[in-house]
Amino acid sequence: PEDSTRLLGIINPIYSERSCWEAACHVHDAEQKVLGVLDIIVSLETIDQQIARAKFKMFLFALTCILALSGVLWYFVRRWVDKPVSDLVEATQHVAAGDLSYTIQRSGSDELGMLARSFNNMTQKLSEARMQLFQSDKMASLGRLAAGVAHEINNPLTGILTYSSYLLKRSKQNPEMQRDLAVIVKETKRSRDIVKGLLDFARQSIPKKHAADVSEIIHHVVDVVKNQLNISRIKLVKDLGEHLPEVVVDENQIQQVLTNLIVNAADAIGKESGTITISASLSESAAHGASRAGGNNGPAESDFVIIKVSDTGSGIAEANLSKIFDPFYTTKGHGGTGLGLAVVRGIIENHNGTISVESKVGKGTTFTVRLPLAPAAKKTAAS
Repeated sequence: PEDSTRLLGIINPIYSERSCWEAACHVHDAEQKVLGVLDIIVSLETIDQQIARAKFKMFLFALTCILALSGVLWYFVRRWVDKPVSDLVEATQHVAAGDLSYTIQRSGSDELGMLARSFNNMTQKLSEARMQLFQSDKMASLGRLAAGVAHEINNPLTGILTYSSYLLKRSKQNPEMQRDLAVIVKETKRSRDIVKGLLDFARQSIPKKHAADVSEIIHHVVDVVKNQLNISRIKLVKDLGEHLPEVVVDENQIQQVLTNLIVNAADAIGKESGTITISASLSESAAHGASRAGGNNGPAESDFVIIKVSDTGSGIAEANLSKIFDPFYTTKGHGGTGLGLAVVRGIIENHNGTISVESKVGKGTTFTVRLPLAPAAKKTAAS
């Protein structure tokens, strides 16, 4: 045919069989082997059409599967790869612009989830380091200013105090003048104390560190303050861990820190009877021999002895907790200089330690000091 239709041709010979030459109806003899040929030609047009339709359906099915699979892959790639990477790029842009408070909101245990958590930890550490740098710079500037101011006003104050005290002794016959002079003497002495605090704040000496026993330091401080606490009807409780390892500190400065914290606790309790608790222990990770890298914020948590000073006093309002270590900030009203805790924090930071505060109004306050262990003590704690 002229068209392209395929044809199937079948040609089969018809062979003679015994039944053919023995039957009466047949006229050929036994020697004739081939009786004829069967020639059949069949058009394959219908079959070809069915095959073409089947191929087209298979093509559509394969194309649909490929598109569907591509869509699924695109969705998962966008959700699990593209979006996290975009979030990370956006986060780096925020950090580059100085926004260290930006965090990536992503959870999961896969690699991208771990990357997001690592990024958040990095920004947190950077923020803490920047705050510490800012605080250190502020303290250094304030210290230089305080030293200059203290030197300038210390000599005039000494003269005022000397002459007012002299006049106070000579004016016994004039009660009204004595009252006025007594106020001058009192306020001058208070100003002198503020100047002394300024000088102490500005002249924080480099600590002379050596390995020391924490328990011995605490026992010494308690012996110094216990009589004053007994007079104020304040109970002092010691809760010291057994066999605490040594710390690398300047004993005199740490005694100054603990004395200041205990005196502040007593002031917070006031005239009402109360309890001050001073405790010392190893951090939990150190007690189990764990360790981690300390990074830029000092030694690892496992390298610390923790000292806590708690009281049952009036507590500190949450809004004031962030300012408690700022110079000249005080909750004692007219009687405080606001330099004690600033000096305390300076001493602790010079020892590569940390100090923090927790408080609830009406329930009390807890100051937590972390001090680094001596190198030999680290090995003992780990073992």
